Amino acid sequence: MPDLEKQARKLYYDLKPVIPRWLQIKLRQKVISKKRLLYADVWPIDEKAKFLPHGWSGWPEGKKFALVITHDVETAKGLTKCIQLADLDKSYGFRSSINFVANEFNVSEKLLEYLNNNGFEVGVHGLNHDDNLFRSRRVFDKQATEINYYLKKWKAVGFRCPSMYHNLEWLHALNIEYDSSTFDTDPFEPQPDGVGTIFPFWVEYDSGRRGYVEIPYTLPQDHTLFVIMQEKDIDIWKKKLDWIAERGGMALLISHPDYMNFDQHQPTLEEYPARYYEEFLKYVKTKYNGQYWHVLPKEMTRFWGENYGKARKQTNSDVNVPEETREKHMLQIRGRKKIWVDLDNSPHAPFFSPIIKELQKIGYEVFITARDCSQTCGLADLFHLPYKRIGRHYGKQKVLKVAGTVFRALQLMSGVNNEKPALALSHGSRAQMISAWMLRIPSIVIMDYEHVKGFLNPTWIMMPEVISSNAIKYDLEHIIHYPGIKEDVYIPSFKPDPTIKNELGINADDILITIRPPATEAHYYKPESEELFEAAINFLAQKENIKIVILPRNDSQTDSIKTKWPKWCGDGKIVIPKHVVNGLNLIWQSDLVISGGGTMNREAAALGVPVYSIFRGKIGAVDRYLSEKGRLTLIENEDELLTKIVLKRRNRSYNRPDSNNATLQKIISLIVDIMEGRPGPIIPTKPE
Repeated sequence: MPDLEKQARKLYYDLKPVIPRWLQIKLRQKVISKKRLLYADVWPIDEKAKFLPHGWSGWPEGKKFALVITHDVETAKGLTKCIQLADLDKSYGFRSSINFVANEFNVSEKLLEYLNNNGFEVGVHGLNHDDNLFRSRRVFDKQATEINYYLKKWKAVGFRCPSMYHNLEWLHALNIEYDSSTFDTDPFEPQPDGVGTIFPFWVEYDSGRRGYVEIPYTLPQDHTLFVIMQEKDIDIWKKKLDWIAERGGMALLISHPDYMNFDQHQPTLEEYPARYYEEFLKYVKTKYNGQYWHVLPKEMTRFWGENYGKARKQTNSDVNVPEETREKHMLQIRGRKKIWVDLDNSPHAPFFSPIIKELQKIGYEVFITARDCSQTCGLADLFHLPYKRIGRHYGKQKVLKVAGTVFRALQLMSGVNNEKPALALSHGSRAQMISAWMLRIPSIVIMDYEHVKGFLNPTWIMMPEVISSNAIKYDLEHIIHYPGIKEDVYIPSFKPDPTIKNELGINADDILITIRPPATEAHYYKPESEELFEAAINFLAQKENIKIVILPRNDSQTDSIKTKWPKWCGDGKIVIPKHVVNGLNLIWQSDLVISGGGTMNREAAALGVPVYSIFRGKIGAVDRYLSEKGRLTLIENEDELLTKIVLKRRNRSYNRPDSNNATLQKIISLIVDIMEGRPGPIIPTKPE
């Protein structure tokens, strides 16, 4: 979760006090109206949530389904309506749990006493409502102490996080018997990952000896239905309740007295008639009288803990699947989750190719988009990656780059609208970050250059271990590292093919030099790089037995090269491939490589080919590391072109790396941990 989404939410909450409430509501209404069509197949009903828990023997007293009613009080206005709402529940024979935000208003001892004496339950609904408790471990640990104070003070055993943020692993720090911050399906929440079940489940701690019960809400929230979606009846509540009842699940409702209008006057923008809620109580009471097991959350917790807790952990993956076939069905469960990969630039095709294959191998579906830029689509074709071509490059002018990125983000939103990915994954795609936020899709951005500008704050940043966590300004809890460099992901699968030299007209006696021009349209471009590139061509092309293969980034660079050096291009001294070639294979067949970018430099270093960098932007940690290890030579001026570059044929003895690719496997492991909601293994590297 986000995230570029995280950045936008933070900005939203920072500015919220000065944004008119009517505008906040209108914006949410507009966003959700579009998302409602997008998620019609999983909301309000997700058929995958119907499966019975392992070892299920039914509800007490042989009841058809369970019913739990809860109310969240978010404001002082809502506080004034608590007794009126409690009395309404009581008049129909129901009892409920009422959860209070601890620091927003004063909850009197008199109110607590009234609720307890009348058979209601009290819970803690966080400290401040407009806050993400899980934005960092430091924030959580600090607030956990105060939350535990209120749990004890109010004699409460249950917790619900504001805005339904959740991290089930961290919640073990709270002194609770249950949490209710999740849902079976609700794609409209800030953290939209549903748990996919209409039953409670046990969240294990310390090898099963301790833990708590998670009680997801399973009926749509009243604010979503009546304020944001502006529904004028309770048909959606009825439909979902009937579906749950038929499948013997738990119907858990959340409503808010803050938004209920108990008076006869016209409801305000953020109110709905309280009679809608009363109609729901009547509907349950009349249609299902005697068929439901109605309990408070704490009573549900004790039933579940005694019968389906402590003995074994239940998560979304094994609530649905019998133990003996869990591994067999895991592929099917993962197959329901789709990962969206965006190829934003040419190096991303070889990099993501093995990652995509591994993810598909373990059961995830992968959807690929690609930008028509710098041979990205051609390389995707070369690596047999099925993709949807969306967007292009808009040049080096800053205004056009920004506008083009936003425009492509809108194109991506339209292009992935029907795919419903659970995760967005890229290597620095800004357009994907924007669209992922707009669609509320959690995102991982992989990066290997800490000086990149315009980074849009994704959910997770993944980078090589050689880059210190404090090299970028970001929440350390959401920085994760992998060993080696990104090129180590795909180098092990490389197989040399000598036929490329014949295709390019390279003779056996030629010294082959591959050169990649600087990225003149990139934000990090420095004119000094272009000057070194031209000086290198002028120096090398005059040498005997030298063949230079240049890999332009776009047609503009191709035209420029042919214009500047027409004779050498005409007589074959300079070769520009007529079609996309396998860059790794060309590098391997070369005697040395000169590049004004990062990826080709690192690919050559990973293959053990002599490589010289003419990149003159800020040198990143990865290139510094390779330079210190003697695997990359940095060229800083024209004199160093003459003194540092060694022109000789190299011995080609390719020792294929160990097939147990530690870099690839670590990246896959991190992605799976995030997809499956397992935060434990994802411990960020401490800053140096």
